[in-house]
Amino acid sequence: EELIRNLHEEGNKIIFMSHDLSKLSEIREIFDYVEYKVRWQVRDEVKENQDEHYLVVGANTEDMHLASSLKIALLNPLWCDSKSDKALYYGIHIPNTRSLLKVIQIINNQKSWFYELNVGENAKVYSLTSANSFNVGQSEKEMVEGFRSLLKKGNKKYFTVLQLHFLASLIHNPVFKEVDIWTVMPSSNKDYNDDIWTLKERARFLMGKQKKDIMFIRNKPIEKSHHINELEKRLYCTRHFESINLSKEYKAKIKGKTICVIDDYLNNGTSFESLRNLLLKAGVKSIIFVSLGKFKRSSGIGYFQQDYKLDGDIFSANYSYQLVNKQNLQGVYNDEARKEIEQLYEIIHG
Repeated sequence: EELIRNLHEEGNKIIFMSHDLSKLSEIREIFDYVEYKVRWQVRDEVKENQDEHYLVVGANTEDMHLASSLKIALLNPLWCDSKSDKALYYGIHIPNTRSLLKVIQIINNQKSWFYELNVGENAKVYSLTSANSFNVGQSEKEMVEGFRSLLKKGNKKYFTVLQLHFLASLIHNPVFKEVDIWTVMPSSNKDYNDDIWTLKERARFLMGKQKKDIMFIRNKPIEKSHHINELEKRLYCTRHFESINLSKEYKAKIKGKTICVIDDYLNNGTSFESLRNLLLKAGVKSIIFVSLGKFKRSSGIGYFQQDYKLDGDIFSANYSYQLVNKQNLQGVYNDEARKEIEQLYEIIHG
């Protein structure tokens, strides 16, 4: 009762869903402000109200299918007596009612991207948070450093928080409903970051997409960018083109598609530019790059766009590249996103 009342007082609309509404007669007597509907009525309402944001709180397979088909998040209440394995696998686990309230507050809190940029006519770059932890408040610093510890060292303390903040950013931005295939940037050592891959899988399920195979093959390891002191060597796509290609699995499957690539951090855009050139050569329709954090550097370089002429088979290591154009782009920074990180801290620790 406390959970439902708190959700209502914070301005959330609440719907109880059942295939047999007569089972909800006792609840109706307690909550006169709650709506009561069967599943098909909920489905129709969500479809008719595309500008509104919905969540499914449920633990069975039907709840999972409903969330997936409508491209809305599934939250699994672990206190339920009956839970399906599929719903548990794809849903976000909520241990108790207090946690559910905090989760919904976290999702409602996310409104802004820290950084946005258009690259050419068919590529968009988003960064969720600021990655800088100098000259910031203590609460923002703890959150930024907590996210970095997760993404670089595997510290799971803030994984659920980052996951919810990330998924909320997708829920609140309709451009992500147009994505056909979700993928991730391979790390410099040929592997994939497990946490980034998990976030990608959450996004893929949230948007109801099936394709989950690895898209980019790192055919040999490369030196990490922060180990390279020479700016010129770090800025250009050369080291990526010499070590990465598209998977043959996608050879006839990405032309005309919208691809979203997720990575941990955005510095000058070199990694993203390498993938953008490969994807454009493969004939994709549009590309969205998402990083979880964006560094602002003193070099004055915001995002270093590079256009290459690629020849040969980009679905193997046998292709060549030639730079034809380059320019330094400056995206738009939004400090409201930094305020949201501070509010996120208050929700977690309040």
